[in-house]
Amino acid sequence: MCFSVRSGLDLLLGALDEEPGGEVIVSAVTHPDMVRLIEGHGLRAVPLDLVPSTLEPRIELLEAALSPWTRAVMVAQLFGGRFDLSPIAAFARRHGLLLIEDCAQAFRGPEDTGDPLADVSMFSFGSIKTTTAVGGAVLRVRNPDLLAAMRRLQEGWRPPKT
Repeated sequence: MCFSVRSGLDLLLGALDEEPGGEVIVSAVTHPDMVRLIEGHGLRAVPLDLVPSTLEPRIELLEAALSPWTRAVMVAQLFGGRFDLSPIAAFARRHGLLLIEDCAQAFRGPEDTGDPLADVSMFSFGSIKTTTAVGGAVLRVRNPDLLAAMRRLQEGWRPPKT
């Protein structure tokens, strides 16, 4: 699916149709719009501290951040670097959570579809990204049912009147 990452995350959260009050664990360093979109869906963003040398989430803090209201984990691959997603993926699977990988600053070229352990990998393109463009984004959604729900929502979108 192609669109802006903001509208892509908006579609994703809309398709998940979570009850207000749910939580999304997010990398402590992320774009403020990501948190605003999460909150716009009635969910709460729970920041997770990062290891300074690798900018990956602190695995030992995932358990502490987990609550009965946790629905997803969204991690950001920052400044062109990538970290091993397997410990986070194992945590997400163990707790039945959706794993969202934000690769906005770590796109490696046309063959890059994100880590196959992520349920959703998001890539956005803009003037400050590792792969620059005017804008736009691509989401790789690995669950066919979730992708179908996102497409149904997208079909109902209408361009704003100018």
